[in-house]
Amino acid sequence: MINSASKLRARSLLRRYAVATVALGVFAGVAGGAALGIWGMARRTSTVYDRFVAYEGAATLAVGACPDGLDAATIQANYVELCGEFDYADIRAFLDGLPGVAASGRFTLLIGAVAPAGHPEQWTRQLLSAAFDPGAVAALGTPIVVAGRLADPSVASEVVVNEAAATQFGVGQGDRLTVTPYLMAEFETAGEGVEPPHGQPTTVTVVGVIRRPSDLAGRLGGASIYDNGSRVELGPAWYSDIGGDAARYGVMLPVSLEPEMTAERVIQALSDRWPDRPIFAEVGSWSGTEGQNPTVQDAIALQALGLRLVAGLIAIAGLVFAGQAVARQVRREWGDTAALDALGMTRSGMLSAAAIRAVAFTAVSIAVAAIVVIALSPFGPIGIGRAAEPSPGVSIDVAVLAVGLPVVAFAVMLFSIIPVLTIRRRVGTASSSVPSTHMRPALPPTGVAGWAMTSSRRAGGFTLGSAIIGVALAYAAGIAALSLVSSYDSLVARPARYGATWDAVVGNVGSDQQQAQTRATLASIPGIRAVGIKSGTGINSMPDATIVAAEQFIGDVDFATIISGRAPVRATEVALGRLTLRSFGARVGDSVTLVNPIDPSQSFTFKVVGEVVVNDGLSARPGKGALVTNEAFDTMIQGTLSQAYAVWVDPGVDRVATLGALQQAFPTTFFEHAVPRQILNLGLVSGQPVLLALIVALLAGAALVHALVMSVRRGRRQVAVLKTLGFRRRQVVVAVAWHASSIALAALIIGAPLGVVTGRLAWGAIVDDLGIVSPSVVPISAILVMAAVVLAVANLAALGPGIAAARTRPAVALRTE
Repeated sequence: MINSASKLRARSLLRRYAVATVALGVFAGVAGGAALGIWGMARRTSTVYDRFVAYEGAATLAVGACPDGLDAATIQANYVELCGEFDYADIRAFLDGLPGVAASGRFTLLIGAVAPAGHPEQWTRQLLSAAFDPGAVAALGTPIVVAGRLADPSVASEVVVNEAAATQFGVGQGDRLTVTPYLMAEFETAGEGVEPPHGQPTTVTVVGVIRRPSDLAGRLGGASIYDNGSRVELGPAWYSDIGGDAARYGVMLPVSLEPEMTAERVIQALSDRWPDRPIFAEVGSWSGTEGQNPTVQDAIALQALGLRLVAGLIAIAGLVFAGQAVARQVRREWGDTAALDALGMTRSGMLSAAAIRAVAFTAVSIAVAAIVVIALSPFGPIGIGRAAEPSPGVSIDVAVLAVGLPVVAFAVMLFSIIPVLTIRRRVGTASSSVPSTHMRPALPPTGVAGWAMTSSRRAGGFTLGSAIIGVALAYAAGIAALSLVSSYDSLVARPARYGATWDAVVGNVGSDQQQAQTRATLASIPGIRAVGIKSGTGINSMPDATIVAAEQFIGDVDFATIISGRAPVRATEVALGRLTLRSFGARVGDSVTLVNPIDPSQSFTFKVVGEVVVNDGLSARPGKGALVTNEAFDTMIQGTLSQAYAVWVDPGVDRVATLGALQQAFPTTFFEHAVPRQILNLGLVSGQPVLLALIVALLAGAALVHALVMSVRRGRRQVAVLKTLGFRRRQVVVAVAWHASSIALAALIIGAPLGVVTGRLAWGAIVDDLGIVSPSVVPISAILVMAAVVLAVANLAALGPGIAAARTRPAVALRTE
């Protein structure tokens, strides 16, 4: 039962400290709501890719086929000639009648030229998405319509483009383009797009701008020649109008399924129906290139993880700063505990009154936290995930509110009640207000007085200690954040650290003729060295690990970045990426067995001679993969051509002019450095550490202001003594500024080494997980500037409390003491 005395005490506190109740409740609510809101943004970000894929509803199965009776070797040798014209008529009829199949149809990627209507000379080589059948349009799913509408498949002149194409060609809804396909006979010369196509030109109207999951990879930044995400989508009527003669990369049959049907059942049904027909099936979302999807998901997951870290640290900072602010206020409110005890108020009565008082703090905090959580929801998802959100706007995360608000309430109640217990235990404890005499003789009188305010037990202790810790944490967070950003910039600026030892990568070789053309072009450019890059994906149970080899062509170069050991020089030697080396549990000097990624029945034993940063100029992960000799690669994966060529400019040669000639010779496949996606992904969240530091700094600043106010109020006797001794108002303000500066200086001394160590450890963990070596960078000049800012902010924060202290009336202050 709550007695009358407890109710009267609680009512008195609520009336007397109404403004403080609202202010501190709002402070705690904003801190808790920010943590919960950002956690909700992280949840929304982490699920956005799957929700985008579900919204699109694209095919989860792609079927390819060849005429009956052909064996695999024959097909591999002449796929385009034997299977390129396969029309799938009987397979389409079979699938249309198969229960559980929603839609299917023929689809291909064509090579063509696109130009603004009326300006054919401004053409650009372009991959074109083309559906042969209306069923293929349905199977490709429903994209997000950014502007306009979807095209009518039966109207040849209507197309849609994605945002990358809209930007590249400078078009929007209602604009027109001229589309000209390369003829099938021009397939070999279409690779670089130097010669214009000779297919039938058509003028089409852009009726809409769309976005698919496959378009998200382009937002990560280009990492290879395959990252040009510009796309023009053409319909069946257009393909029919040009007569079907177009250079294309084969025909596939995307198949979308009803929820009750599985891809495995469809594949089995096709196999049972045509046991002698070569039928190939690829299971997985049709939403973009499957090799890019994991990278996009990695980027989104990294951004969600960054948000969770920010939310967690804000929660910790909220407990430290907002919780302590509430606790300090409660200590002030219960400063008359000794008098209440003398009047006969019991411990349980005081706790009951404190509990009633805490309900007011808690009610304000919960209401504010709920408002902040809902207000922050439209800002999620963040980064690349924001483009994937099919339903942007306010989103009420019931789980976050249901779990988070009770936690906020419990924390506020806890910080509101515990101080009453600690104050009771300290009743009668002496508290000296005499300034310390251990002061620096070089300080002016105002400095001596300010230092005395800090070192006095009455003004210091828990209140100032928490402020020092808060400012130190903010300074440390700032140093760590700047260190991470500087370290990332240093890594990206040094391509050799992520395995790109070359000056450029060129070429897109898919046939012997294209290889001959590429080599002839490279040989005609003076002042360069070059090697062909061969790569294959899949090492044992690691599907995302890449086997790489360099085929020497012009000159002699060191192809890879070796972390330790050396590069392989014999067919029985291998250098492994750091993460792959760990997965094998091996070290340099050990032997490992690699399974042929094309034929798992074959395996090869290699001696590990080094640790390498894996980079094939395409999509390899720097820590996952292996470097072998060209001889070893040809033994494992026979018949593989060097798909791209790495080029180095010779010393003493005009680098700019040589790279310009190289780019002119390879206009559509020229690419410098090829930063791995995993490193580019770090750039997406490089601003989050800085954001975190700013948030912590704001909370620390609020805690510092509150601590100064409380310290000055509790040190009224000191201020009165100073004014009695002759301090003028200006000197009192300066003394409080010295007080704030001493707090800031102590925080800087603590925070500087903490921030440097934290930044080094965090960056070391990041690069180790990437499988590269790149030292941490400590930006000394930025750290010094930040220290000056901390001191300036501390003095600014001291201005208000200093002016209030200067107005202290000595007689009143000494009498109340």
